[in-house]
Parts: sequence; structure tokens; C-alpha cells
Amino acid sequence: MKTKFIIIIFTLLLVMGINSCSKNEYDPEDYITSLLSGEYKKDGIWKLYVTINGSAIEDYGYVRFDSKYLKEADFKFVDIIPNEHVKEYKNIPLSGTEEGCAFTIEDTINEKVIVITGVVSLGEMKINLNI
Repeated sequence: MKTKFIIIIFTLLLVMGINSCSKNEYDPEDYITSLLSGEYKKDGIWKLYVTINGSAIEDYGYVRFDSKYLKEADFKFVDIIPNEHVKEYKNIPLSGTEEGCAFTIEDTINEKVIVITGVVSLGEMKINLNI
């Protein structure tokens, strides 16, 4: 009886071990996306650098970045866009470059055209607002 019990336990552990190792495929959502998603800010873990019309600014909030498979992303800009406390954009296309994942957002706010361009890479986001 003791031998059967040990064999059953060993078989269960073997099956559990095989099932836990069966995922050999690399899933970018599990790895890269989780490393890039988060809040980017001036003094945060993930750094944010903001320019307006090419000139660096010192006083700004943060950007929340969330993506699936780094094909498109959702952005939440807080105290970044002039005269807009919070502005959100969904499903913005991303394109891979040598610097990271590049994006472009075009919007009209208060009858002014604003183009936000940027790059997200490991631990850093750079954005430029063209107004």
C-alpha cells in the first residue's frame, strides 16, 4: 500500500511538472509589455522627458502607458498637454524603431492642432508636443 501511495504521488508531481514546463513559446505580452507598461514621470522609476515644439520643459505631470503585444497602446496624459489636466487616447499604433516603440497622436484641442510624437523604450519615454 505504501508503494502505491508513493507511486501515485510521484506520478502526480511528474504530471504537474510537465504541465508547468509545457509553455515554451515566448510571449511578448508576458515579458516586454510588462516591462514597458506603467507610469512615466520626471522623478519616477520610468523616466519621462517632455518637449514642446522642440524646447525642453521642466514642470510636467506623468504619462500612463499600457500596451498589448506592443502593436498599439493606451495613453493617459496627466498635466502634460497645456490647458488639459487629463487626456486619454486609446489604441494608438506603435512602430518598432532602433530607439524603441514610436508613436504619433494627432488631436484638435480648443481649435488648435496638437501632434504628440514620442518613443517608449525600456525605462524611458520621450515625447514632443507640436502645437
